[in-house]
Amino acid sequence: MVATEKSEIKNKAKLKEYLYKNPTKLACKLAQLIKDDNGNLLQLIKLKGSGMTYCYSINDKKFILTPRSSEYYLLPWASEDPRKCFIYCHSQWQVGVIFRVFKDDIDFLGFN
Repeated sequence: MVATEKSEIKNKAKLKEYLYKNPTKLACKLAQLIKDDNGNLLQLIKLKGSGMTYCYSINDKKFILTPRSSEYYLLPWASEDPRKCFIYCHSQWQVGVIFRVFKDDIDFLGFN
């Protein structure tokens, strides 16, 4: 995981465990790291449709209302459910938020 590899903390397993248990800290770390391991930008996306929708927030461990038109980044994480993926938004309520959404619900915007 990029967030742990770029850190100066030597025990990467402990850092990874800490970040997974503290998703807000992980989201803040990801706000600085919108690139993959090869230095490529993460794919910019938005949610299909207009208005608002409820998405499952990894940070809050519940569904929260979020705008479909916001810009999100597709995270290169594997999901237990192959129909779902993880997206990240660093402008949501001034704190980074990680959502789990259905892959069919995303529109790829490309790279700006």
